[in-house]
Amino acid sequence: MITPAAASSIAVYGSTSGFIPGLHADRVTVAYQIPGHSGEIFDTMVANFTSPSVDVIFIGNDDAFSASTVSSIEQAVWDGKILVIGYPATLKFDDSLPFAGRGTVRGTESISIANPDNSISLAVFSGLNERYNASEPVDQRLTGSTKPGAVSLLKYDGGESTLLYRKYGNGYVAEWTLPAPSAYLGIDDADTVNFRLVSALLDLRQNAPSPSATTTIPVQTTTGATTVPTQVTRPTGNITIHSSPLGANVFVDGVYQGKTPLELSGVSTGFHSVKMTMDGHYDYDGSTYVVSGENITAFGSLPLQARISEAEKTPVPSTPVPTATQASDPLSNPTVIAAVAGTITAGIGAFATIYSQISKQKKE
Repeated sequence: MITPAAASSIAVYGSTSGFIPGLHADRVTVAYQIPGHSGEIFDTMVANFTSPSVDVIFIGNDDAFSASTVSSIEQAVWDGKILVIGYPATLKFDDSLPFAGRGTVRGTESISIANPDNSISLAVFSGLNERYNASEPVDQRLTGSTKPGAVSLLKYDGGESTLLYRKYGNGYVAEWTLPAPSAYLGIDDADTVNFRLVSALLDLRQNAPSPSATTTIPVQTTTGATTVPTQVTRPTGNITIHSSPLGANVFVDGVYQGKTPLELSGVSTGFHSVKMTMDGHYDYDGSTYVVSGENITAFGSLPLQARISEAEKTPVPSTPVPTATQASDPLSNPTVIAAVAGTITAGIGAFATIYSQISKQKKE
């Protein structure tokens, strides 16, 4: 658990999903805090959130920040930080989350403890209610499924997770699938659940062995009688980037790298955003994960944007426009000639009929 002797530092963007840092001032220090709907500020200050001095990152309210910021946060979690994130900020994340969301529904169901025998559940919900009803309308919540390896702590009556966590690299991600847990838990219990969960995850992180391939390892080297601490260089990998069509501009973590096909070497391990652009085509926005010592292939498709041809742009007249020839010489108009010919033919037919009748009368 978090103790005054080992106070933890947190950074907050938007909301804390019901956690109230001021109630735990002797155990928690707020290092950085940015209000929601300030994504551009978050983008410029993300290095403060991923600083080694920060233990826990809270993200909530909105998803106005960039894909590059997402990559930086996920890398920091992979390296050992705790992330507590709530909907709709979850819409910008993917691989690190314990919940695979597919859409949203109204949160009208009750919620209850999902795994009461789980050690984390016992630590988080000790002395609290086992079931909660919404005290106010919940307009939206995520719907989807729990990813492999994730542990559900709270669930809706239909079985989908409300609160769950998952180990991600050396760190952990705790996810709320709704924007305001206090609508179900109330203010006091929402704070208690978040504080206990963060404390339990920090304990798990502290006691878990760290994979050597994903952390910077201190190494002692000796020069004479002096011991000099050094650091092992962070592992890197390579990315080969292709696109359809070829020749797309490539941006990795927001930095221009060249045109496809493109090979990048010495790229730090972890998540990186990849964007491709080309005139006349829709942009490609994605991400890739670089593995130490391996070559990763990234591919993006840039669909052709619809274009209107010049023929389609030219309006078609609703009525025929008479030409100069039609106005000055009626006999040159095929329509007039056809009409005259028809009149003449009809006249000849009528004359023949009258003539035959007269001839018949004379014979009688």
